[in-house]
Amino acid sequence: MGVDMSGGGKDPMIIMPRYDSWFAMPIEIEASRFDTTKLSQQAAGFIVGERRDKALVTIDLGGGYGAGTYEQSAGERSKVSGLPFRNVRSAAIWLLREALDPSQPGGSDIALPRDCPELVADLTAPTYKIVNNTIVIESKEDVVARLGRSTDRGDAAIMAWYRGRRDATHALDFIDAKQRHAKRGQTPRVITGRQPHTGRR
Repeated sequence: MGVDMSGGGKDPMIIMPRYDSWFAMPIEIEASRFDTTKLSQQAAGFIVGERRDKALVTIDLGGGYGAGTYEQSAGERSKVSGLPFRNVRSAAIWLLREALDPSQPGGSDIALPRDCPELVADLTAPTYKIVNNTIVIESKEDVVARLGRSTDRGDAAIMAWYRGRRDATHALDFIDAKQRHAKRGQTPRVITGRQPHTGRR
């Protein structure tokens, strides 16, 4: 799950669930639902309420994907150009850009939600340049100033892709987990009817 936090202003909090390479519709929590004196606790409650299957949660804290890591070197390189990134924000945006590239071998297997034009606009808005053989993505402040709004949905999608397991890059993790469940007799199955202990369907 990628999360773009609300700062207590007019911008909503956005939660973007990702199932491998399939992105669900962003979940929008209006800023008016937050008490600014309890922002962190309320945000955590919303996240826990939406979290499924022990999903990794990556949170954009504002100002560039976490104030403490914004200016750090990303330590990653572009698969296309081989160049390093200026910071974590640049790496996060670029890695999703590469994953969405339809010209890669086999094409892109990413499925973004339909009927979400704001998400597409958010993801296509940032520009980039090469400075001293380093990829530098346009700052969020400059993007917001140019668009006249915050790129909340795009930021949440970028966070969802940046961390967490993916079948394309962590296939062995998925296979190992499946084998462990099989050994324990925990093969996934469909449950119909009423569950005896909870009374829920």
